[in-house]
Amino acid sequence: MNTTIYFVRHGQTDANKARIFSGQIDTPLNDTGRLQVLDTCKRIQELQLKWDVIISSPLSRAYETAQIINKNFQIELPIIKNPQAIERSFGKAEGIPITDENYRRIMNCEFENEESEETIINRAQNFIKELYNKYQGKNILVVTHSHFLKGCLKPYLPSLRFDTKTVNAGLSRLVFDLRCADTGRCSAKAEQSGSVE
Repeated sequence: MNTTIYFVRHGQTDANKARIFSGQIDTPLNDTGRLQVLDTCKRIQELQLKWDVIISSPLSRAYETAQIINKNFQIELPIIKNPQAIERSFGKAEGIPITDENYRRIMNCEFENEESEETIINRAQNFIKELYNKYQGKNILVVTHSHFLKGCLKPYLPSLRFDTKTVNAGLSRLVFDLRCADTGRCSAKAEQSGSVE
Protein backbone atom coordinates (compact mmCIF):
# COMPACT_ATOMS: atom_id res chain seq x y z
CA MET A 1 0.00 0.00 0.00
CA ASN A 2 1.24 3.49 -0.85
CA THR A 3 0.93 6.82 0.88
CA THR A 4 -0.50 9.27 -1.65
CA ILE A 5 -0.64 13.02 -1.19
CA TYR A 6 -2.94 14.94 -3.52
CA PHE A 7 -2.38 18.67 -3.78
CA VAL A 8 -4.86 21.27 -4.93
CA ARG A 9 -3.77 24.86 -5.38
CA HIS A 10 -6.42 27.34 -4.22
CA GLY A 11 -8.81 28.90 -6.74
CA GLN A 12 -8.34 32.34 -8.23
CA THR A 13 -8.34 35.50 -6.12
CA ASP A 14 -8.66 39.12 -7.23
CA ALA A 15 -4.92 39.48 -6.55
CA ASN A 16 -4.21 36.56 -8.91
CA LYS A 17 -6.40 38.17 -11.56
CA ALA A 18 -4.65 41.53 -11.13
CA ARG A 19 -1.23 39.80 -11.13
CA ILE A 20 -0.18 40.89 -7.64
CA PHE A 21 2.12 38.96 -5.32
CA SER A 22 -0.01 37.77 -2.39
CA GLY A 23 2.38 35.55 -0.48
CA GLN A 24 1.09 35.37 3.07
CA ILE A 25 -1.44 38.21 2.67
CA ASP A 26 -4.88 36.71 3.31
CA THR A 27 -6.76 37.28 0.03
CA PRO A 28 -10.13 35.50 -0.46
CA LEU A 29 -11.35 33.52 -3.44
CA ASN A 30 -13.31 35.39 -6.09
CA ASP A 31 -16.29 33.98 -7.98
CA THR A 32 -14.08 32.67 -10.79
CA GLY A 33 -11.96 30.88 -8.19
CA ARG A 34 -15.01 29.19 -6.72
CA LEU A 35 -16.07 27.98 -10.17
CA GLN A 36 -12.53 26.69 -10.80
CA VAL A 37 -12.75 24.63 -7.61
CA LEU A 38 -16.10 23.19 -8.68
CA ASP A 39 -14.48 22.15 -11.98
CA THR A 40 -11.75 20.43 -9.99
CA CYS A 41 -14.46 18.63 -8.00
CA LYS A 42 -15.76 17.20 -11.29
CA ARG A 43 -12.24 16.02 -12.15
CA ILE A 44 -11.90 14.41 -8.72
CA GLN A 45 -15.20 12.59 -9.24
CA GLU A 46 -14.15 11.41 -12.70
CA LEU A 47 -10.94 9.98 -11.22
CA GLN A 48 -12.91 8.47 -8.30
CA LEU A 49 -10.43 9.93 -5.82
CA LYS A 50 -10.99 9.55 -2.10
CA TRP A 51 -8.92 10.58 0.89
CA ASP A 52 -8.66 9.88 4.56
CA VAL A 53 -7.36 13.29 5.65
CA ILE A 54 -7.80 16.88 4.43
CA ILE A 55 -5.17 19.47 5.34
CA SER A 56 -5.27 23.15 4.40
CA SER A 57 -3.11 26.21 4.61
CA PRO A 58 -4.63 28.58 7.19
CA LEU A 59 -5.09 31.32 4.57
CA SER A 60 -8.75 31.78 3.61
CA ARG A 61 -8.26 31.24 -0.15
CA ALA A 62 -6.93 27.74 0.53
CA TYR A 63 -9.33 26.93 3.36
CA GLU A 64 -12.41 27.93 1.34
CA THR A 65 -11.10 25.81 -1.55
CA ALA A 66 -10.86 22.85 0.86
CA GLN A 67 -14.38 23.54 2.14
CA ILE A 68 -15.84 23.58 -1.38
CA ILE A 69 -14.16 20.29 -2.25
CA ASN A 70 -15.21 18.71 1.04
CA LYS A 71 -18.86 19.73 0.64
CA ASN A 72 -19.05 18.16 -2.82
CA PHE A 73 -18.59 14.65 -1.49
CA GLN A 74 -20.93 12.51 0.59
CA ILE A 75 -18.65 12.07 3.61
CA GLU A 76 -17.34 15.38 4.91
CA LEU A 77 -14.05 15.19 6.81
CA PRO A 78 -12.68 17.68 9.33
CA ILE A 79 -10.29 20.11 7.63
CA ILE A 80 -7.02 20.42 9.51
CA LYS A 81 -5.37 23.83 9.22
CA ASN A 82 -1.60 23.42 9.19
CA PRO A 83 0.54 26.58 9.32
CA GLN A 84 3.41 24.77 7.59
CA ALA A 85 1.31 24.68 4.39
CA ILE A 86 1.08 28.48 4.16
CA GLU A 87 2.41 30.19 1.03
CA ARG A 88 6.01 31.30 0.72
CA SER A 89 6.67 34.69 2.24
CA PHE A 90 7.66 37.17 -0.46
CA GLY A 91 8.62 39.77 2.15
CA LYS A 92 8.50 43.32 0.83
CA ALA A 93 7.27 42.03 -2.54
CA GLU A 94 3.87 41.14 -1.12
CA GLY A 95 1.21 43.43 -2.54
CA ILE A 96 3.24 44.63 -5.53
CA PRO A 97 2.60 43.82 -9.23
CA ILE A 98 3.98 40.65 -10.82
CA THR A 99 6.28 41.90 -13.56
CA ASP A 100 9.20 40.21 -15.28
CA GLU A 101 11.61 42.37 -13.28
CA ASN A 102 9.90 41.73 -9.95
CA TYR A 103 9.78 37.99 -10.66
CA ARG A 104 13.48 38.04 -11.50
CA ARG A 105 14.11 39.69 -8.13
CA ILE A 106 11.94 37.05 -6.41
CA MET A 107 13.96 34.30 -8.09
CA ASN A 108 17.17 35.93 -6.86
CA CYS A 109 15.71 36.47 -3.36
CA GLU A 110 16.36 40.21 -3.51
CA PHE A 111 13.36 41.40 -1.47
CA GLU A 112 13.73 42.14 2.23
CA ASN A 113 12.32 39.37 4.48
CA GLU A 114 11.67 37.09 1.48
CA GLU A 115 11.70 33.36 2.16
CA SER A 116 14.46 31.78 0.05
CA GLU A 117 13.93 28.80 -2.26
CA GLU A 118 16.06 26.68 0.06
CA THR A 119 13.96 27.68 3.07
CA ILE A 120 10.61 27.00 1.39
CA ILE A 121 11.85 23.62 0.10
CA ASN A 122 13.05 22.68 3.59
CA ARG A 123 9.74 23.77 5.14
CA ALA A 124 7.78 21.85 2.50
CA GLN A 125 9.88 18.70 2.90
CA ASN A 126 9.51 18.78 6.68
CA PHE A 127 5.76 18.98 6.09
CA ILE A 128 5.88 16.01 3.68
CA LYS A 129 7.90 13.94 6.19
CA GLU A 130 5.40 14.79 8.92
CA LEU A 131 2.50 13.62 6.74
CA TYR A 132 4.35 10.49 5.67
CA ASN A 133 5.15 9.51 9.26
CA LYS A 134 1.68 10.30 10.61
CA TYR A 135 -0.51 8.96 7.80
CA GLN A 136 1.31 5.98 6.31
CA GLY A 137 -0.82 4.08 3.82
CA LYS A 138 -3.42 6.88 3.65
CA ASN A 139 -4.69 9.16 0.88
CA ILE A 140 -4.18 12.78 1.91
CA LEU A 141 -5.54 15.96 0.34
CA VAL A 142 -3.48 19.12 0.87
CA VAL A 143 -4.93 22.45 -0.25
CA THR A 144 -2.19 25.01 -0.54
CA HIS A 145 -0.38 27.59 -2.71
CA SER A 146 1.83 27.75 -5.80
CA HIS A 147 5.29 28.16 -4.25
CA PHE A 148 4.64 25.84 -1.32
CA LEU A 149 3.41 23.21 -3.80
CA LYS A 150 6.62 23.62 -5.82
CA GLY A 151 8.64 23.19 -2.62
CA CYS A 152 6.81 19.91 -2.01
CA LEU A 153 7.30 18.54 -5.54
CA LYS A 154 10.70 19.90 -6.58
CA PRO A 155 12.86 17.16 -4.97
CA TYR A 156 10.86 14.60 -6.99
CA LEU A 157 10.57 16.70 -10.17
CA PRO A 158 14.06 18.25 -10.49
CA SER A 159 13.14 20.14 -13.67
CA LEU A 160 10.37 22.01 -11.81
CA ARG A 161 11.29 25.66 -11.30
CA PHE A 162 9.79 28.26 -8.99
CA ASP A 163 8.90 30.39 -12.00
CA THR A 164 6.96 27.47 -13.56
CA LYS A 165 3.30 28.48 -13.82
CA THR A 166 0.75 26.49 -11.83
CA VAL A 167 -2.96 26.69 -12.52
CA ASN A 168 -5.50 27.82 -9.95
CA ALA A 169 -7.34 24.80 -8.51
CA GLY A 170 -4.87 22.50 -10.31
CA LEU A 171 -4.49 18.91 -9.07
CA SER A 172 -1.11 17.25 -8.40
CA ARG A 173 -0.07 13.96 -6.82
CA LEU A 174 2.88 12.59 -4.85
CA VAL A 175 3.04 8.82 -4.25
CA PHE A 176 5.36 7.17 -1.72
CA ASP A 177 6.17 3.47 -1.94
CA LEU A 178 5.75 2.05 1.58
CA ARG A 179 8.05 -0.87 0.84
CA CYS A 180 10.97 1.48 1.45
CA ALA A 181 9.72 2.66 4.85
CA ASP A 182 12.38 0.72 6.79
CA THR A 183 15.28 2.19 4.82
CA GLY A 184 14.67 5.81 5.80
CA ARG A 185 14.91 6.81 2.12
CA CYS A 186 11.56 6.57 0.43
CA SER A 187 11.22 6.73 -3.31
CA ALA A 188 8.36 8.75 -4.64
CA LYS A 189 6.88 9.76 -7.95
CA ALA A 190 5.21 13.10 -8.52
CA GLU A 191 2.90 14.55 -11.14
CA GLN A 192 2.54 18.27 -11.58
CA SER A 193 -0.74 20.19 -11.70
CA GLY A 194 -3.07 19.06 -14.44
CA SER A 195 -1.27 15.78 -15.14
CA VAL A 196 -3.03 13.43 -12.73
CA GLU A 197 -4.62 10.56 -14.66
